[in-house]
Amino acid sequence: MSIDITQQALNALASAGLGNDSPAEAYVIGYTQGHNDALALAIRIEQSISATPLTHDETERLALTLWEHNGERPTVYESGKRIADRELEWWKQVAVSAWSFINGTEKEQ
Repeated sequence: MSIDITQQALNALASAGLGNDSPAEAYVIGYTQGHNDALALAIRIEQSISATPLTHDETERLALTLWEHNGERPTVYESGKRIADRELEWWKQVAVSAWSFINGTEKEQ
C-alpha cells in the first residue's frame, strides 16, 4: 500500500479552494489553515487527557502523596499499613476532588 502525498496535497488544496490563488497566497493560506487545524487537534488531545478520570491506583497514589505532605505521620500502624483504611478513603476523596479541580471538571456547588 502506497500513500500518494502529492495527490493528498492537491486534494487538500482543492477542498480549501486554493486553486485560483497565486502560489504564495496558497502557501500562506494553507500554512495558516494547517497551523490552526494542528492547534485545534492539540487542544482536543489535551482536553481529552485532562478529562480522563483517575484510575484506582492513581487515586491511591495521589491520596498518599497528599497525606504524606500534610504534616508528620507515624511510620507504620500496628496492622502494618502506613495509613488507616478510613483515613485513606478520606484522602482518596480529597485526591479525586483535587484532580477534578485541576482538570476543570469539578461540579459547581
